[in-house]
Amino acid sequence: MKRLLKVFDFSVVQRWFIQALFIVFAVLLSIFTVTLILEKSLVKQALELEAEAFIESYRLDENFPLPRTRNLIGYLSLPGNPAQLPDEIADLYPGLYPEIAFEQRELPVPVFVKDFDGNRLYLVFEGANVDRLVGIFGLVPLSVLLIIIYTSSWIAYRITWRAVSPILSIAKNIRESDPDGPSLSLPMGRLSGETRELALALEDYAERIDNFVERERQFTADVSHELRTPMTIIDGAAQFLATENGLSLKGAERVQMIRRACSDVNEMITAFLMLAREEAEKTTLLIDVADVVESEMVKLHNVLDKDDLKLKVDIQQEMKTDTPKNVLEIILGNLCRNAYKYTEKGEISVAVTGSSITVSDTGRGIPEDILPTIFKRHVRGRGHQQAGEGIGLAIVKRLCDQFQWNISIANQSTGGVLVTLSQAPSVWQQASN
Repeated sequence: MKRLLKVFDFSVVQRWFIQALFIVFAVLLSIFTVTLILEKSLVKQALELEAEAFIESYRLDENFPLPRTRNLIGYLSLPGNPAQLPDEIADLYPGLYPEIAFEQRELPVPVFVKDFDGNRLYLVFEGANVDRLVGIFGLVPLSVLLIIIYTSSWIAYRITWRAVSPILSIAKNIRESDPDGPSLSLPMGRLSGETRELALALEDYAERIDNFVERERQFTADVSHELRTPMTIIDGAAQFLATENGLSLKGAERVQMIRRACSDVNEMITAFLMLAREEAEKTTLLIDVADVVESEMVKLHNVLDKDDLKLKVDIQQEMKTDTPKNVLEIILGNLCRNAYKYTEKGEISVAVTGSSITVSDTGRGIPEDILPTIFKRHVRGRGHQQAGEGIGLAIVKRLCDQFQWNISIANQSTGGVLVTLSQAPSVWQQASN
């Protein structure tokens, strides 16, 4: 679309010239079309009236003379006394003939033939006068009318364009503005009246939004920094505590829980920072999805405390992506932990097919009425027995949207839930090449 706008980005003079050409062409085409219609309709109407007038007079007086004027010549052929007709019209049948060529005339002329009371009347209309009559009574008034109409339309268009073009300019500037670039700048010098008031209101609104976004970004950066520091301290203290002699088994389990919680909070901070950005920052290096899957499953195995639950990784085909590794870890980590949380026994399986990633479990399914809203915040699809706020899947969905992953979730016929992740084929096809 932008290329088309560049191609048709004419200057004001060029646009006026094209509009003027269009108006001239429309007027000439209209005049030409109407000329053809007027010539036929006017000539036919005139000759029919002349014929009716002569027939009416002839019926009253058979000696009534035939028309012999500058514009009209008449011939009458009687059953027992055929008239001396020119050869060019002798074989004509009743009707109107727009163009009949005569030897003594330079241009063809219209001929009208009509039968009445067994007689046949021929009326020859001088073509030289037809154009003059059509011009006087038809084309001149019509041309003036068409010029007035098209000129009025053009003036109305110019007035309307002056009112609309500033709004289009404002819309273009807003559409092309970069949220991470300079503040919105509108062409105030070319605006006046209501459009200037609209532009001023938009600039003020954009400035308030910029300030709000900047405060949010600063807040996000400050919070992430302030949170990472204590979480690092807590994790370090937990690491030191884990090396203490005489620590009970339950105490060691609690230390591992602390370390896992620290890791989860750090990942959550990273996810929030990713979501705070308007545009996804993709990596220039392609990430091997299998490595991330295996890493997340190892993390899950380290916290596995359910004897009847097995973990399975199925790498069917190599798959690579330009999504940053930490983002993919957050997505897969949330999905794997979610599956682990709601599966008491059976199997959690993660498969990489080359074009998609699937995470399946044999736990409780999700009620069908909740499935359409499962990715909304604070929606928990598998009960409230487990701790949590129901925002994990919402974060996963936002990250998938930001980094162009398609995600779907459905119940399996054999029980449990199947989550499918897929990305545009161009990414993994490029990687496979």
